Amino acid sequence: MTQISSRLSKIEASKTLQVKEKALELKAKGIDVVDLTAGEPDFNTPENICLAGIEAIKKGFTKYTANTGIPKLREAICDKLKKDNDLTFTPDQIVVSNGAKQSILNALFALLNENDEVILPMPYWVSYPEQIKLAGGIPAIIDTTKKGFKLSADDLEKKLNPRTKAIILNSPCNPTGIVYTADELSKLAKVLEKHDLWIISDEIYEKIIFDGLKHTSIATFGDLIQKSIIINGFSKSHAMTGWRLGYSAAPLNITKAMSKIQSHYTSNASSISQQAGLAALQTPDLEIEKMRSTFEKRRNLVLSFLKKRDYFSFAYPQGAFYFFIKVSDVFGSRINGQIIDDSVKFSSYITENFHVVTVPGIAFGTDEYIRISFATSNEQIEKGMEKLISAMDNLMSLKKSS
Repeated sequence: MTQISSRLSKIEASKTLQVKEKALELKAKGIDVVDLTAGEPDFNTPENICLAGIEAIKKGFTKYTANTGIPKLREAICDKLKKDNDLTFTPDQIVVSNGAKQSILNALFALLNENDEVILPMPYWVSYPEQIKLAGGIPAIIDTTKKGFKLSADDLEKKLNPRTKAIILNSPCNPTGIVYTADELSKLAKVLEKHDLWIISDEIYEKIIFDGLKHTSIATFGDLIQKSIIINGFSKSHAMTGWRLGYSAAPLNITKAMSKIQSHYTSNASSISQQAGLAALQTPDLEIEKMRSTFEKRRNLVLSFLKKRDYFSFAYPQGAFYFFIKVSDVFGSRINGQIIDDSVKFSSYITENFHVVTVPGIAFGTDEYIRISFATSNEQIEKGMEKLISAMDNLMSLKKSS
């Protein structure tokens, strides 16, 4: 029998989904599990957005649309980019897709030839390296864990070579929650302006930002808008993960290429979701601020638990809704003959013995960490953090006695 594509041998299944399956398995057995893996807001989609979707159905707006999205939505996206990000695009530079994830893959397929390199700061979102490989490229990874989880201009300059085709930047970042300041982006921009490569700027978490910070897009510096592909969507900012609606904004030649690609494997995003997206861009900022403010309070709640133990070190999140926590200090602990020596074994141990589910750091490129999400209730956060501390205390004790 003919074998499946060799391309698939280059990529791995999502480790975040694998962990989720374990949590569901325990829940099916009636076990009370605290799930700290959520990659989506736990809020309902605002009512006006839902009503816009319902109205679209009632009016029969259920047919195909233009491949790149309905004109009114693309116009509204341009208005949003100008108002929020000081970026000027025209509607023909916008491609509305089935989520920001598709927008990123559209960009990679449009840009990459076989074995082109894409610079990827690590820790990275789980799908970036796999998407790069699917598109025929090679992830050129730069470890930032020892440098405040941020890419420096010097490290960027050193990594560039004739095979470099693009870089992916993500701020606020999943999994660390770090946010690049305007000054930090300016230093990166000075390097990027000198070299011939594309910038894929994933700004999906831009509305979830804390400590009075303001999101800045890398494309606002110099003439970088001419070689930037802005990725955004509605999943995080408007709690619309299930609506599957994202978009890209890019120079016209790239937009045309991305549109051609999308036309052959999904065509347009859901017509109903597009009408809901239009309503989302008309949603009062107060609705978004309520969610953002709640996330900031939850961030502080997690922080209060982490401060109870001096063995915790972590990336300090100023955006998104994750903590990236170092757990390698307990590696070497022996449990029932098994040694806990990586993030997968650590996550499996605390899931099975303490019934709290986290994501192993190896999913994001570094094995010394785990990711937890605070996109859940205060009650779940408190319960989960108490369990995590108990697990760490137990492993610390076992390691000392071994």
